[in-house]
Amino acid sequence: MNVRIVIAVCLAGLIAPLAAVERTVSAEAARVDGPAVDQARLTAGFQALESACFSCHSPDAAAGNRVAPPMSAIKQHYVQADTAYTEFSRALATFVQDPSAQNARMPGAINRFGLMPKLSFDPAILEDIAYYIYYSPLEAPSWYAQHFQAEQQKRRQAGRPALVTDADYLRHGRNIALRAKATLGSNLKQAISAGGTVAAIDFCHTNAIPLTEGASAGQDALVRRVSDRPRNPANAANSTELAYIAEAKSALAAGAEPQPAVHRVDGEVVAYYPIVTNGMCLQCHGTPGQALDAATHSALQDRYPEDQATGYGADELRGIFVVSMDAP
Repeated sequence: MNVRIVIAVCLAGLIAPLAAVERTVSAEAARVDGPAVDQARLTAGFQALESACFSCHSPDAAAGNRVAPPMSAIKQHYVQADTAYTEFSRALATFVQDPSAQNARMPGAINRFGLMPKLSFDPAILEDIAYYIYYSPLEAPSWYAQHFQAEQQKRRQAGRPALVTDADYLRHGRNIALRAKATLGSNLKQAISAGGTVAAIDFCHTNAIPLTEGASAGQDALVRRVSDRPRNPANAANSTELAYIAEAKSALAAGAEPQPAVHRVDGEVVAYYPIVTNGMCLQCHGTPGQALDAATHSALQDRYPEDQATGYGADELRGIFVVSMDAP
């Protein structure tokens, strides 16, 4: 169940005839709420998907012969009940244009298949592909339902904790989030000590993502940092994450400590852990002219022209760690 949205530009592994797919799409379209589905766009999207993606993401390949997950699995992890089309399209484009574990939603795929190469892709074609995936049914292969059970068994045999209850996943996710926090914090302190906050910005710009990803390596999980006020647009929270952020902020405003939360979605358990500011955070996230000095603010504007992550005070919610874990 690994995610690697490989857009390989080659024609191989073709599947069911287009007419059959269009008949299925029409049935699904009647169940979609909101604006009417554009059948011409669905056809264009399927043709683009067939020619550019199915050579690796074939829906017919056996589990042991795959080089990438089926598109049905990708849809399950990227499209939830409250996921808007624009949100999905943006997430898909973000990953395809800059493949990284931080941008992925299926951590098991990275462990099994590795990351896809960074490919140049026409934005209009990518939009057609996103439209088809979002609005059409994508039937899962017959082996897919047994996949998670097998992964759980592998975890037990490898001596990893067997994760069953929400409390199990919260503990496992917390360990990963704490590992990410400790690694980032210690490296950031070293960078500040060596060259000040401007040097720390350069360090984070280059190393924050791989350091964060490393905290979940080998854990059948993926840890990310997201925020309602991101420094990097790729770290923008989605609608479900924003709902948790709002709850955590309300708790802080009431003088309470925000608590982690967990929910299950389509074969994944996703846990949220709050990130609350302290004095060190304000050197790069505080108010310009106060805790955030002019040189540091200028460096931030240069590295992150879309930065929204300044103006914080102490003990405010900066963002959250999101730990996505495979589940049966």
